[in-house]
Amino acid sequence: MKIFFFLLLLVLQIYAQPKWKRTEKISKAKITLFHGTQTANFPTTESLGKGNWMYEISHRFTVPIKNGFDALWGFDGPAKIKFAVGYGISDNLMINFGRSNLTDNYDLQLKQKIYEFNNKKFPAAISVLGGIAWNSEIPNNIVRNKLAADNFQFYSMLIFNTMLFNKKVGFGLIPSYVYNSFIYAVQKQYTFSIGTYFHYYINRMWSVWIEHNAIITGYHGKIRLDESGRSYNTVSFGASLETGGHIFNFVITNNSRLNYSQFLIGANNSAQNNFWKLGFGIIRYF
Repeated sequence: MKIFFFLLLLVLQIYAQPKWKRTEKISKAKITLFHGTQTANFPTTESLGKGNWMYEISHRFTVPIKNGFDALWGFDGPAKIKFAVGYGISDNLMINFGRSNLTDNYDLQLKQKIYEFNNKKFPAAISVLGGIAWNSEIPNNIVRNKLAADNFQFYSMLIFNTMLFNKKVGFGLIPSYVYNSFIYAVQKQYTFSIGTYFHYYINRMWSVWIEHNAIITGYHGKIRLDESGRSYNTVSFGASLETGGHIFNFVITNNSRLNYSQFLIGANNSAQNNFWKLGFGIIRYF
């Protein structure tokens, strides 16, 4: 009986103690810098919300504007085309899968936001992006299986974004690395570049922008066997319209390559030789 009363008193004593409860973690407010997960050519630090989707279709016409009316300033084509779809795995992690008709390049990438600096005067964010590309087009004079290791490329990007002048001007800095830049080379090639972009938001709907990607070191030659010459630094400028969950990009550029494993190697024409070409892109968020 004494043991019973002893156990009863022990249980009552335990329940009489103040309950310990872990303090709930105060979540920091997330910052939003750019209005979309990507610009016309580059990624931003923004990510899709968990469970959200996006779809992209982009065109870059290969005929230069200088050909004039007879080629309808390039609209007669042909064109390089990209389709892509993205999904938000979490609020800071997204996956994207796309295809370009240039060497039938399939592209799979992950982007993770890793840092936010929530400051009224200098808000900033950093994301990392990594991807793999598969080139499924095999030229007739190449004896190679479509799934051969030489047909795969790998790339990584470090993305820094900030907004200036009361969130009117957005800036991006993107060091990038591509492995196996030229898939037909005997020895594996690499390309290291640094991209920059400025976006000026005129209002909630319209913005104008300029983007540049400079090849710092490594391979900057052709990407197809039937091409000649080298690749050049990319220069693009244009305007964007945001309405109804869509972003429409209107582009003038010297680079008609779209997927990152090709775009980052450089432009197929020099901006100094008046080889400007038209392009457009539509991104839908839902």
